[in-house]
Amino acid sequence: MKKLLLLAAFLAAVYAVGNAYLTNLFVVAALFALPALGLSLLMGYTGQISLGHAAFVGLGAYASAVATKSLGLDPWLGLVLATALSTLVAWGIGWLVFRLRGHHLAMATLAFGIIVHVGFVEWRSVTGGQDGLSDIKPFAIAGFALSSDMAMYPLAWLACLAGMLLAGNLVQSPAGLSMRVVAESEPVAGSIGIASARLKRQIMALSGAYAGLGGALYAHWLGYISPGPFDVGFSIRLLLIVALGGFASIWSVLFGVFFVVLISELLKPFGRYDVVIYGVLLVVVMIYCPRGLLAGLIDLYRRFVPAAKESTA
Repeated sequence: MKKLLLLAAFLAAVYAVGNAYLTNLFVVAALFALPALGLSLLMGYTGQISLGHAAFVGLGAYASAVATKSLGLDPWLGLVLATALSTLVAWGIGWLVFRLRGHHLAMATLAFGIIVHVGFVEWRSVTGGQDGLSDIKPFAIAGFALSSDMAMYPLAWLACLAGMLLAGNLVQSPAGLSMRVVAESEPVAGSIGIASARLKRQIMALSGAYAGLGGALYAHWLGYISPGPFDVGFSIRLLLIVALGGFASIWSVLFGVFFVVLISELLKPFGRYDVVIYGVLLVVVMIYCPRGLLAGLIDLYRRFVPAAKESTA
Protein backbone atom coordinates (compact mmCIF):
# COMPACT_ATOMS: atom_id res chain seq x y z
CA MET A 1 0.00 0.00 0.00
CA LYS A 2 2.94 2.31 0.74
CA LYS A 3 4.23 1.82 -2.82
CA LEU A 4 0.81 2.67 -4.21
CA LEU A 5 0.64 5.89 -2.16
CA LEU A 6 4.14 6.89 -3.28
CA LEU A 7 3.18 6.27 -6.90
CA ALA A 8 0.00 8.31 -6.45
CA ALA A 9 2.06 11.18 -4.98
CA PHE A 10 4.49 11.03 -7.91
CA LEU A 11 1.62 11.04 -10.43
CA ALA A 12 0.04 14.01 -8.65
CA ALA A 13 3.35 15.88 -8.87
CA VAL A 14 3.60 15.18 -12.61
CA TYR A 15 0.02 16.40 -13.05
CA ALA A 16 0.75 19.56 -11.08
CA VAL A 17 3.62 20.45 -13.43
CA GLY A 18 1.02 20.86 -16.18
CA ASN A 19 3.35 20.08 -19.09
CA ALA A 20 1.13 19.13 -22.05
CA TYR A 21 3.61 16.71 -23.68
CA LEU A 22 4.44 14.96 -20.41
CA THR A 23 0.76 14.66 -19.51
CA ASN A 24 0.01 13.05 -22.88
CA LEU A 25 2.80 10.49 -22.42
CA PHE A 26 1.54 9.58 -18.96
CA VAL A 27 -2.03 9.10 -20.19
CA VAL A 28 -0.72 6.77 -22.92
CA ALA A 29 1.34 4.93 -20.29
CA ALA A 30 -1.73 4.38 -18.09
CA LEU A 31 -3.75 3.03 -21.01
CA PHE A 32 -0.88 0.68 -21.96
CA ALA A 33 -0.46 -0.43 -18.36
CA LEU A 34 -4.01 -1.78 -17.99
CA PRO A 35 -3.79 -4.54 -20.65
CA ALA A 36 -0.17 -5.19 -19.68
CA LEU A 37 -1.22 -5.84 -16.06
CA GLY A 38 -3.77 -8.40 -17.25
CA LEU A 39 -1.18 -10.04 -19.49
CA SER A 40 1.26 -10.21 -16.57
CA LEU A 41 -1.33 -12.09 -14.50
CA LEU A 42 -1.98 -14.49 -17.37
CA MET A 43 1.58 -15.13 -18.55
CA GLY A 44 3.81 -14.29 -15.62
CA TYR A 45 1.77 -15.78 -12.80
CA THR A 46 -0.34 -18.44 -14.53
CA GLY A 47 2.10 -19.45 -17.26
CA GLN A 48 -0.31 -19.13 -20.21
CA ILE A 49 0.93 -17.36 -23.32
CA SER A 50 -1.20 -14.94 -25.34
CA LEU A 51 -0.03 -13.47 -28.64
CA GLY A 52 -3.35 -11.87 -29.50
CA HIS A 53 -4.05 -9.66 -26.52
CA ALA A 54 -4.52 -6.57 -28.67
CA ALA A 55 -7.81 -8.13 -29.79
CA PHE A 56 -9.32 -7.69 -26.33
CA VAL A 57 -8.21 -4.06 -26.22
CA GLY A 58 -9.81 -3.53 -29.62
CA LEU A 59 -13.02 -5.27 -28.58
CA GLY A 60 -13.31 -2.96 -25.59
CA ALA A 61 -12.65 0.12 -27.72
CA TYR A 62 -15.09 -0.78 -30.49
CA ALA A 63 -17.80 -2.09 -28.16
CA SER A 64 -17.85 1.11 -26.12
CA ALA A 65 -17.69 3.30 -29.24
CA VAL A 66 -20.53 1.43 -30.97
CA ALA A 67 -22.65 1.43 -27.80
CA THR A 68 -22.24 5.19 -27.57
CA LYS A 69 -22.55 6.14 -31.27
CA SER A 70 -25.03 3.59 -32.62
CA LEU A 71 -27.08 2.76 -29.54
CA GLY A 72 -26.97 6.21 -27.99
CA LEU A 73 -25.86 4.95 -24.59
CA ASP A 74 -23.98 7.02 -22.04
CA PRO A 75 -20.18 6.57 -22.36
CA TRP A 76 -19.95 5.32 -18.77
CA LEU A 77 -22.48 2.58 -19.52
CA GLY A 78 -20.60 1.84 -22.73
CA LEU A 79 -17.43 1.41 -20.65
CA VAL A 80 -19.15 -1.15 -18.41
CA LEU A 81 -20.63 -3.06 -21.35
CA ALA A 82 -17.31 -3.06 -23.23
CA THR A 83 -15.43 -4.41 -20.21
CA ALA A 84 -18.09 -7.09 -19.72
CA LEU A 85 -17.93 -8.10 -23.40
CA SER A 86 -14.13 -8.39 -23.37
CA THR A 87 -14.37 -10.46 -20.19
CA LEU A 88 -16.92 -12.87 -21.69
CA VAL A 89 -15.02 -13.23 -24.98
CA ALA A 90 -11.76 -13.86 -23.09
CA TRP A 91 -13.46 -16.55 -20.97
CA GLY A 92 -14.82 -18.19 -24.13
CA ILE A 93 -11.45 -18.08 -25.89
CA GLY A 94 -9.83 -19.53 -22.79
CA TRP A 95 -12.33 -22.39 -22.83
CA LEU A 96 -11.29 -23.14 -26.42
CA VAL A 97 -7.53 -22.59 -26.48
CA PHE A 98 -6.44 -23.76 -23.04
CA ARG A 99 -6.88 -27.33 -24.21
CA LEU A 100 -3.65 -26.63 -26.10
CA ARG A 101 -0.14 -26.16 -24.77
CA GLY A 102 3.19 -24.74 -25.84
CA HIS A 103 3.53 -23.46 -29.38
CA HIS A 104 0.04 -24.72 -30.25
CA LEU A 105 -1.41 -22.37 -27.63
CA ALA A 106 0.74 -19.51 -28.91
CA MET A 107 -0.43 -20.07 -32.49
CA ALA A 108 -4.09 -20.30 -31.42
CA THR A 109 -3.98 -16.97 -29.57
CA LEU A 110 -2.10 -15.38 -32.47
CA ALA A 111 -4.78 -16.63 -34.88
CA PHE A 112 -7.50 -15.19 -32.63
CA GLY A 113 -5.82 -11.79 -32.66
CA ILE A 114 -5.51 -11.82 -36.45
CA ILE A 115 -9.15 -12.91 -36.95
CA VAL A 116 -10.46 -10.15 -34.70
CA HIS A 117 -8.30 -7.54 -36.45
CA VAL A 118 -9.60 -8.69 -39.85
CA GLY A 119 -13.11 -8.39 -38.43
CA PHE A 120 -12.44 -4.78 -37.45
CA VAL A 121 -11.31 -4.06 -41.02
CA GLU A 122 -14.02 -5.94 -42.93
CA TRP A 123 -17.14 -5.36 -40.81
CA ARG A 124 -17.56 -1.88 -42.24
CA SER A 125 -21.21 -1.45 -41.33
CA VAL A 126 -20.32 -1.61 -37.64
CA THR A 127 -16.64 -0.68 -37.33
CA GLY A 128 -16.30 1.73 -40.24
CA GLY A 129 -13.57 -0.44 -41.77
CA GLN A 130 -10.21 1.21 -42.33
CA ASP A 131 -11.84 4.63 -41.89
CA GLY A 132 -12.73 3.73 -38.31
CA LEU A 133 -15.21 5.49 -36.05
CA SER A 134 -15.00 9.20 -35.26
CA ASP A 135 -16.84 11.67 -33.06
CA ILE A 136 -16.94 9.24 -30.14
CA LYS A 137 -18.41 11.04 -27.14
CA PRO A 138 -15.98 11.63 -24.26
CA PHE A 139 -16.69 10.74 -20.67
CA ALA A 140 -18.29 13.54 -18.69
CA ILE A 141 -18.64 14.31 -14.98
CA ALA A 142 -21.29 16.86 -14.00
CA GLY A 143 -21.34 18.15 -17.56
CA PHE A 144 -17.54 18.51 -17.74
CA ALA A 145 -16.15 16.54 -20.70
CA LEU A 146 -13.00 14.49 -20.05
CA SER A 147 -11.71 14.99 -23.58
CA SER A 148 -8.37 16.71 -22.97
CA ASP A 149 -5.20 15.06 -21.70
CA MET A 150 -5.35 17.01 -18.44
CA ALA A 151 -8.95 15.94 -17.86
CA MET A 152 -8.32 12.30 -18.77
CA TYR A 153 -5.11 11.96 -16.73
CA PRO A 154 -6.78 11.45 -13.30
CA LEU A 155 -9.34 8.96 -14.65
CA ALA A 156 -6.76 6.91 -16.57
CA TRP A 157 -4.42 6.65 -13.61
CA LEU A 158 -7.22 6.03 -11.13
CA ALA A 159 -8.25 3.04 -13.23
CA CYS A 160 -4.62 1.92 -13.47
CA LEU A 161 -3.97 2.22 -9.72
CA ALA A 162 -7.19 0.33 -8.97
CA GLY A 163 -6.06 -2.37 -11.40
CA MET A 164 -2.67 -2.60 -9.71
CA LEU A 165 -4.28 -2.83 -6.27
CA LEU A 166 -6.57 -5.63 -7.44
CA ALA A 167 -3.74 -7.51 -9.15
CA GLY A 168 -1.43 -7.11 -6.15
CA ASN A 169 -4.05 -8.44 -3.74
CA LEU A 170 -4.81 -11.33 -6.10
CA VAL A 171 -1.23 -12.55 -6.40
CA GLN A 172 -0.81 -12.39 -2.60
CA SER A 173 -3.97 -14.41 -2.00
CA PRO A 174 -4.44 -18.21 -2.00
CA ALA A 175 -5.63 -17.86 -5.61
CA GLY A 176 -2.29 -16.28 -6.46
CA LEU A 177 -0.47 -19.26 -4.97
CA SER A 178 -2.66 -21.56 -7.06
CA MET A 179 -1.74 -19.55 -10.15
CA ARG A 180 1.96 -20.08 -9.47
CA VAL A 181 1.48 -23.80 -8.94
CA VAL A 182 -0.39 -24.07 -12.26
CA ALA A 183 2.41 -22.16 -13.97
CA GLU A 184 5.02 -24.56 -12.55
CA SER A 185 3.19 -27.85 -13.14
CA GLU A 186 -0.43 -28.55 -13.98
CA PRO A 187 -0.17 -32.24 -12.93
CA VAL A 188 1.07 -31.15 -9.50
CA ALA A 189 -1.71 -28.57 -9.31
CA GLY A 190 -4.28 -31.24 -10.09
CA SER A 191 -2.84 -33.60 -7.51
CA ILE A 192 -3.40 -31.06 -4.71
CA GLY A 193 -6.94 -30.23 -5.76
CA ILE A 194 -6.46 -27.13 -7.91
CA ALA A 195 -8.90 -26.97 -10.84
CA SER A 196 -6.32 -25.80 -13.39
CA ALA A 197 -8.68 -25.47 -16.36
CA ARG A 198 -11.17 -23.33 -14.46
CA LEU A 199 -8.44 -21.17 -12.90
CA LYS A 200 -6.84 -20.49 -16.29
CA ARG A 201 -10.19 -19.46 -17.76
CA GLN A 202 -10.85 -17.16 -14.82
CA ILE A 203 -7.48 -15.43 -15.17
CA MET A 204 -7.97 -15.18 -18.93
CA ALA A 205 -11.34 -13.51 -18.30
CA LEU A 206 -9.78 -11.09 -15.79
CA SER A 207 -6.99 -10.34 -18.25
CA GLY A 208 -9.62 -9.62 -20.90
CA ALA A 209 -11.40 -7.27 -18.50
CA TYR A 210 -8.21 -5.25 -17.96
CA ALA A 211 -7.66 -5.05 -21.73
CA GLY A 212 -11.27 -4.15 -22.50
CA LEU A 213 -11.27 -1.41 -19.88
CA GLY A 214 -8.09 0.05 -21.33
CA GLY A 215 -9.56 -0.07 -24.84
CA ALA A 216 -12.78 1.68 -23.82
CA LEU A 217 -10.87 4.44 -22.03
CA TYR A 218 -8.70 4.86 -25.12
CA ALA A 219 -11.70 5.20 -27.46
CA HIS A 220 -13.46 7.89 -25.43
CA TRP A 221 -10.24 9.78 -24.73
CA LEU A 222 -9.12 9.96 -28.35
CA GLY A 223 -12.61 10.28 -29.83
CA TYR A 224 -11.56 8.20 -32.84
CA ILE A 225 -10.57 4.56 -33.38
CA SER A 226 -9.47 2.49 -36.37
CA PRO A 227 -8.21 -1.11 -36.74
CA GLY A 228 -4.55 -0.07 -36.99
CA PRO A 229 -3.70 0.26 -33.27
CA PHE A 230 -5.13 -3.19 -32.46
CA ASP A 231 -2.99 -5.34 -34.74
CA VAL A 232 -0.39 -8.01 -33.94
CA GLY A 233 2.21 -5.27 -33.52
CA PHE A 234 0.39 -3.98 -30.45
CA SER A 235 0.28 -7.51 -29.01
CA ILE A 236 4.06 -7.67 -29.45
CA ARG A 237 4.38 -4.33 -27.70
CA LEU A 238 2.36 -5.62 -24.74
CA LEU A 239 4.56 -8.72 -24.58
CA LEU A 240 7.64 -6.50 -24.59
CA ILE A 241 6.24 -4.39 -21.74
CA VAL A 242 5.70 -7.47 -19.58
CA ALA A 243 9.05 -9.02 -20.56
CA LEU A 244 11.00 -5.84 -19.79
CA GLY A 245 9.62 -5.61 -16.28
CA GLY A 246 9.70 -9.34 -15.61
CA PHE A 247 6.76 -11.61 -16.37
CA ALA A 248 5.81 -12.32 -12.75
CA SER A 249 5.98 -8.80 -11.34
CA ILE A 250 3.04 -6.43 -11.02
CA TRP A 251 5.05 -3.34 -10.10
CA SER A 252 7.71 -3.92 -12.74
CA VAL A 253 5.03 -3.63 -15.42
CA LEU A 254 5.28 0.14 -14.93
CA PHE A 255 8.98 0.02 -15.79
CA GLY A 256 8.15 -1.80 -19.01
CA VAL A 257 5.33 0.61 -19.82
CA PHE A 258 7.41 3.77 -19.49
CA PHE A 259 10.33 2.15 -21.33
CA VAL A 260 8.11 1.21 -24.29
CA VAL A 261 6.30 4.58 -24.33
CA LEU A 262 9.65 6.38 -24.53
CA ILE A 263 10.97 3.97 -27.17
CA SER A 264 7.76 4.49 -29.16
CA GLU A 265 8.42 8.22 -29.24
CA LEU A 266 11.98 7.65 -30.45
CA LEU A 267 10.87 5.17 -33.13
CA LYS A 268 8.21 7.39 -34.71
CA PRO A 269 10.51 8.29 -37.65
CA PHE A 270 10.75 4.57 -38.53
CA GLY A 271 7.01 4.26 -39.21
CA ARG A 272 5.74 0.67 -39.43
CA TYR A 273 9.29 -0.71 -39.09
CA ASP A 274 9.01 -0.12 -35.35
CA VAL A 275 7.35 -3.55 -35.05
CA VAL A 276 10.59 -5.18 -36.24
CA ILE A 277 12.57 -3.32 -33.59
CA TYR A 278 10.07 -4.31 -30.89
CA GLY A 279 10.38 -7.94 -31.99
CA VAL A 280 14.18 -7.83 -31.85
CA LEU A 281 14.07 -6.20 -28.40
CA LEU A 282 11.65 -8.88 -27.18
CA VAL A 283 13.92 -11.71 -28.36
CA VAL A 284 17.03 -10.10 -26.86
CA VAL A 285 15.35 -9.53 -23.49
CA MET A 286 13.94 -13.07 -23.30
CA ILE A 287 17.34 -14.61 -24.16
CA TYR A 288 19.67 -12.46 -22.09
CA CYS A 289 17.33 -11.18 -19.35
CA PRO A 290 14.74 -13.95 -18.81
CA ARG A 291 13.71 -12.37 -15.48
CA GLY A 292 13.21 -9.01 -17.16
CA LEU A 293 15.44 -6.09 -18.12
CA LEU A 294 14.87 -4.39 -14.76
CA ALA A 295 16.06 -7.47 -12.84
CA GLY A 296 19.02 -7.75 -15.22
CA LEU A 297 20.05 -4.15 -14.58
CA ILE A 298 19.76 -4.67 -10.81
CA ASP A 299 21.92 -7.82 -11.03
CA LEU A 300 24.48 -5.92 -13.11
CA TYR A 301 24.57 -3.12 -10.53
CA ARG A 302 25.05 -5.58 -7.66
CA ARG A 303 27.83 -7.34 -9.55
CA PHE A 304 29.90 -4.30 -10.46
CA VAL A 305 29.31 -1.87 -7.57
CA PRO A 306 30.79 -4.17 -4.88
CA ALA A 307 33.72 -4.89 -7.19
CA ALA A 308 34.34 -1.16 -7.63
CA LYS A 309 34.18 -0.61 -3.86
CA GLU A 310 36.69 -3.43 -3.25
CA SER A 311 39.12 -2.03 -5.82
CA THR A 312 39.05 1.42 -4.19
CA ALA A 313 39.35 0.02 -0.65
